[in-house]
Amino acid sequence: MARSVKTNYLYNLIYQITAILLPLITMPYVSRVLGPHGVGTNSLTNANTQYFMLIGTLGITMYATKKIATVRENRRKLRQTFWEIFAIQFIGCMISYVVFVIILGINSSLGVYYMLQGFFILSSAIDISWYFIGIEDFKNASIRSFFVKVISVVLIFIFVKDSGDLWQYILINSLTMFVGQCVMWIYVDKSTFSFKTLGKLKLKRHILPILALFIPQVATQIYTVLDKTMLGVFSATVEVGYYDQSQKIVRILLTIITSLGMVMMPRIASLTSKNQHDLVKDTLKKSFTVISFLAVPIAFGIMGVSDRFIPMFFGYEYLSVIPLLKISSVLIIIIGLGNVFGTQYMIAVGKNKQYTISVCVGAAVNFVLNLILIPKYSALGAVIATVSAELSIALIQLWYSREILDISWIKETYKYWISGIAMLVVVSLLDEGVHRNVLILARQIIIGVVVYFGILIILRDKMLKNSFNLVKGKLKKSN
Repeated sequence: MARSVKTNYLYNLIYQITAILLPLITMPYVSRVLGPHGVGTNSLTNANTQYFMLIGTLGITMYATKKIATVRENRRKLRQTFWEIFAIQFIGCMISYVVFVIILGINSSLGVYYMLQGFFILSSAIDISWYFIGIEDFKNASIRSFFVKVISVVLIFIFVKDSGDLWQYILINSLTMFVGQCVMWIYVDKSTFSFKTLGKLKLKRHILPILALFIPQVATQIYTVLDKTMLGVFSATVEVGYYDQSQKIVRILLTIITSLGMVMMPRIASLTSKNQHDLVKDTLKKSFTVISFLAVPIAFGIMGVSDRFIPMFFGYEYLSVIPLLKISSVLIIIIGLGNVFGTQYMIAVGKNKQYTISVCVGAAVNFVLNLILIPKYSALGAVIATVSAELSIALIQLWYSREILDISWIKETYKYWISGIAMLVVVSLLDEGVHRNVLILARQIIIGVVVYFGILIILRDKMLKNSFNLVKGKLKKSN
């Protein structure tokens, strides 16, 4: 049975917070132990492996999630759809894995690292996270992911001791992912394994819809992964490491924002199938407000503390990451708000063609700017290209979703921009002194949070007031 949006978001948020905190524990250690070159090698081999993961899965997750969400009320259809989609995914990944081994595993100078990264492809073959998202059951997936990540962190600290342990670092990450995907099968409803009433698998009916969403997935891969490959070709491997570290910080924080989109997409798809269009619009408006409330302070906060955060977190070898992170921080706002119109709305209501156009335009922008900027500016050029691509995608998706957007959405969020900009100014003024990075950073964060919420209280923000009242009511009820 589908859980409430709040419950699912809570479970998914617990997982996402874990996904944030645990890398924050290992990243400073790994960056110092492996060094910029080792980090760059891992980033480059992982990026190239992701192409084969994408080809193998055909970008099936979005389609599978939506399809499962629309048939989840019918147990027979759910079982039939599950096995048809899984069969396509498994066959595709196995073929992709064989090609991967032949091209990169055997014939590359980094073949050992590629073979270890190959476990990620095998993980994709048995990944059924789309099933749990489709039925809106985030509890089991969140618990599994939590324990897998904890185990990987412990193993990294035990076995990764110097730059020669890069192979162990890759193996730990890829193998724990594979084991975690195996564990997820334990939580599948047992009726799914009842093959007596299972009809003949009709794989063909899913191929065209999957391919329709595969094109934007390929385009997405161009501007999220190809930049690392192009940096490896046109620049030094160490530049891949600098670029990847800046993107990791941004992408980690983005999980707080995009986790809401992951929860909302199947809910919007279900509401749309029932023709509850007014409820769809109201739900998206609330999502837009919540994401603005979170994305604006996170982006401006990272921008304000980068000078202190990077040398303290990664070490002084990574000072080149500071300008990259400052520019990349705007991606939290761009991708966060774009997620409302793209993933939560366009995919859910079936605007696949328009979604494809937006992502393909973004991929083209990214590729062209990479060709122009990377040879001259290295990692900085890749960051500029990525921000430009994401902005073009968000604007196009906003245009295609204009029928659900009205001025009241903007009125609900202007207070966050005022508070966020004020917070950035205050945090920047607090950045003084040469030493005591930890104390100064802590002061920046604490005062920044106080400024942001303090101004929202003065401006009488409706969502913050409702949140206070909700917590107050819960406390009264518990007492």
